[in-house]
Amino acid sequence: MKVLIVAKSKRHTKIYHYFKKAFQHKGHKTIWIKFSKIKSYLGKNPATSICDKIIAFFKPDLLFFHGRDISCELLARVKERMPAVMYFDDCLKGISSSKFEELIKLARKADIMYLTNRGEIPLYQKQGVNAKFITGGCDPDAHYKVKKPEKFYQSEVAFIGKVNTPERTECMREVAKHFDLKLWGTGWEKVGMKSQMKDVYAAEYRKICAGAKIILGWNIDPTIDLYFSNRTWYTLGCGGFLLTAYSPSLEEIFGRKRKLDWFETIEECCEKIRYYLQHDKERKKIAEAGYHLAHNKYSYVEMVKKITEDLSQ
Repeated sequence: MKVLIVAKSKRHTKIYHYFKKAFQHKGHKTIWIKFSKIKSYLGKNPATSICDKIIAFFKPDLLFFHGRDISCELLARVKERMPAVMYFDDCLKGISSSKFEELIKLARKADIMYLTNRGEIPLYQKQGVNAKFITGGCDPDAHYKVKKPEKFYQSEVAFIGKVNTPERTECMREVAKHFDLKLWGTGWEKVGMKSQMKDVYAAEYRKICAGAKIILGWNIDPTIDLYFSNRTWYTLGCGGFLLTAYSPSLEEIFGRKRKLDWFETIEECCEKIRYYLQHDKERKKIAEAGYHLAHNKYSYVEMVKKITEDLSQ
């Protein structure tokens, strides 16, 4: 099968770089078009024309695209020739109503829309979208264990991500009062906190996970069933011990104190940190189990396998 990916670069998470590799790993010839970038340089009509010519030459069998990274016009043309699959890894809290309307128009044209949360699937289905749940994943070439990271990356606790919500900021402030916390990401200086590095890529991510005894997780919306960041899989894939804010049904995939652990209040978060800093063996055992889960069952290759199986059905 020939696969056409239409998506932005996602330079921090590199989601579509990993998807391209996974499709190729499964034996599918794959090309990747960054339609939004071409459009920003040339305009929508010339960009559509260029992409049309690339598609006519490559003759793909499947379009795999991200959210709003394609125009309705181009999607309509492509759909005349092949099935289309959309992947969207955000929740509704993260997008405006106008962007949601645009997203729905595109999603209705897709044969399948994959969401990385289960709670919002009924909302999309009511809009006439064939929405399905899929998790994120890790990439074995990018997410692996680092034995001895430099002192710069070492800490008791680390958090990788932006400021985003007041609740997240409040949690990090409280943790910083009691523990050696290092923050990695943008925006922390706006709330009076220090960030070690604004841009974290795979090479730095591995070292942070190896250097911190505990990696904290905090999602934008903690109320959505099975919604959690792709940093969950990246952290586990790098061998990090993850202590994350609870999302409904998290235990279905991970099991408490088996592949990771979670908290429901800031007070509980601090209690858990204190506990795991005093119980190295238990912490390392959980991290090791999480590492094997991520690589054996939740890699990008496994995601591609599910997508192609769903299409064949």
